[in-house]
Amino acid sequence: MNHWQGIVNSIFYSIQFEHDLDSKTVDRIAYALVTEPISTLTPQEEYQILSDGLAAELALPSVVPMRQGAPELRDFLSRTVARMEEMRPWPELPYMRLPEESIIAFRDAQPIARISARVNDIEARMSRGFYWGTEYGTYIPLKMRSGRIIGMFTPFWDDNDDIVLVDTTDDADPDSVINELLSATRIDPVTVTRLTADDLDEFIEEYATTPMQPNFRGENLPGNSVWGDKYVAYLTTDERESYRLTLHDGLLYNAQGQLYDTGDARTLWSPDGGRAIFAMDSRGDLYSSPHHVLGRFHHSSFLAGEPVAGAGEIEVRAGRVLLISDHSTHYRPARRFTEQVVDSLARQGASVDDIQVEYHQPPDPVQ
Repeated sequence: MNHWQGIVNSIFYSIQFEHDLDSKTVDRIAYALVTEPISTLTPQEEYQILSDGLAAELALPSVVPMRQGAPELRDFLSRTVARMEEMRPWPELPYMRLPEESIIAFRDAQPIARISARVNDIEARMSRGFYWGTEYGTYIPLKMRSGRIIGMFTPFWDDNDDIVLVDTTDDADPDSVINELLSATRIDPVTVTRLTADDLDEFIEEYATTPMQPNFRGENLPGNSVWGDKYVAYLTTDERESYRLTLHDGLLYNAQGQLYDTGDARTLWSPDGGRAIFAMDSRGDLYSSPHHVLGRFHHSSFLAGEPVAGAGEIEVRAGRVLLISDHSTHYRPARRFTEQVVDSLARQGASVDDIQVEYHQPPDPVQ
């Protein structure tokens, strides 16, 4: 009933100044319903709602004053539905506005561009309305023809009402996102600026870090006094990426896109297997290796001896995190750093309620 009222009101609003509801007007409205659906409805849903409402002789809304009487208006709606049927197969839409509750999909969305325009202008150029006055601000979630889910939100910056374009895709390619949006809408390309890493630095909430124990300094150098004839591998930025773990739908994946599993992993503290070593950086990025080799590869390897936001052992089965420990001789992280690891996992969508946290460090001093 509500959808019937909403669709008919929208149609009446578009034709309220027409003297004659002729075939040209029918064509215009039918084309608009098929190519620019109302709200979050699909053309098929619009068609069905109008057909069912007419068959049930539902009352016509009176919000928009119309010069025509009810019989003429019903006839116009019937001809519009018939015209929609004649237009099949309908063209594939470049994008659809998603329901307001789809906001949950944007929890970890990546900001990729700045749109220097007002919301009203974007609405007009897209023929789609934003959701206004929500606890998340003013926004519009869209599912693109490619299947990509993107959104536009404001406010984002403190000093203006520019709109931020975000993408929920895990491996977002900013250029392809921007190009798809521009090709599907009438948004002025001049108003769209791709965001750089420097632009986003101020919005990234970094975790506190703890330094490596001083007695391991120089362990990466040949002939060091720590390991004698051995030296520890310190990874470069590029090398580190092959150890990086990512979360998708609550599950951990390795850099090769496979579900992470530590069933065959070993650490120096868990020689029977089942656990791997890990380290987390200040941004919450997690790095892990199934190999823990004395004097060759340690927690310090991941970030090349730099401070970490967490370090220890991790137990994972088929992508599901079962255990986190703070067992790291190189860093000896206080418990608050291990808590940061659990927090980061939760923020990225992991279910942390069942994760066992194993502490080897004493409780943090009471502040």
